Amino acid sequence: MSEKCENNRRHDWQDCLPWLILFKSVRPAIGLKVLVLASIGLVGMIAGWRICWDLFAYTETGPEVKVVASELGDLGVGHKGPMPPWPWQAEYRDFGGSDPLRGLSTLPVIGPVLGTATRVASELTLPFQVLFRQGLTYRSFAYAVCCCGWALVIWGYFGGMITRIAALKLTRDELVTCKAAGKFTRSRWCSYMTAPLLPILGIFALGVPIALLGFFSNLNIGLLVSGILWPLVIGIGFLMTIFLLGLIFGWPLMWSTISTEGTDAFDAISRAYAYVFQRPFHYLFYVIVATLVGALGWVLIHGVVDLVVYLTTHWAFCWWMPAERFIDISAAGGLDSGPGKIGHNLIWFWQAVLRTFSIAFAVSFLWTSGTAIYLLLRRQVDGVELDEACLEDGDTKFGLPNLETDASGSVGVAGPENSPE
Repeated sequence: MSEKCENNRRHDWQDCLPWLILFKSVRPAIGLKVLVLASIGLVGMIAGWRICWDLFAYTETGPEVKVVASELGDLGVGHKGPMPPWPWQAEYRDFGGSDPLRGLSTLPVIGPVLGTATRVASELTLPFQVLFRQGLTYRSFAYAVCCCGWALVIWGYFGGMITRIAALKLTRDELVTCKAAGKFTRSRWCSYMTAPLLPILGIFALGVPIALLGFFSNLNIGLLVSGILWPLVIGIGFLMTIFLLGLIFGWPLMWSTISTEGTDAFDAISRAYAYVFQRPFHYLFYVIVATLVGALGWVLIHGVVDLVVYLTTHWAFCWWMPAERFIDISAAGGLDSGPGKIGHNLIWFWQAVLRTFSIAFAVSFLWTSGTAIYLLLRRQVDGVELDEACLEDGDTKFGLPNLETDASGSVGVAGPENSPE
């Protein structure tokens, strides 16, 4: 009797406050395999951007792509520089010689925390923002296009795997292996990449006739024609705005659609735009809650990593070490090439891995919370329950056991589990 009441109470809470699933999205985001996937994706994306920078942004005489340099040079949490930095090169809160409790007490309050959390999505989409800036040269545009294409390739795979893992965890509370998630993502890799690409191509296609009018407006007669046709231009601009707004707010939902439903890019675009425009206030509420939850989780993980760095590097490691030696190790300037230099590089490497995991949580939570928001909007618009998701071979399934016969051929016994197709 008590168990029945407990189940009823749990279902009542889920029906009354379905957005509590946003809190559950933290759990898959901090999972080791999801953090590893997010870290690999983040490092791989930056590596591709740095290669593109070497190809397009520099010549023998110096940097040419000034617009792109000013935009992509600010990539990374708090980092400013002439080239896209690695994740571990971002400005990082370090206790250093300060007291750890004092460091914890100076963590930013909700306002700056929200700014840091929401900046993650902006950084992932930074090359796409550059595409819509004025005054781009051909080299700048080519650089931005290459960065956009590489970002779609990277997150089409790693983002697809993360959203697939999150979809089955949030809907059926099932663990998915990286092998199964990778198989699912590879079969739909083109859909993951083309879902956000098609609206961008649509926007540029709509911009072609306006660009032609601009070209002919170099002549006075062409400018007159443009003035006459300007109401039509405004109509085209309205369509471009609809496309762009749906893309800005709906692109995380596209990955979640494919990972949850197992469909293609066209269904992902249709659902993302429909959910954003049909339930804008629900979507805004879910984004605010998810941002708060993710920001608090990011502060917690960042604080834990800071404590690990402080307790190891700045405290226990220095017990029987002179201050001068510690300064030499920290700066690496007083170390000659040899075992000491190798040891310093290894210590730096493992701390870089730890810091990359800290930054990667923001990326992994973006994908997992986006999946949770998709499930909530799907429930609002389509009336589909939160526990429904597409299953494939390799996923954990539930089914009836096979019925086998004994030696006499008359008695049925339970055999291995028969997973439904």
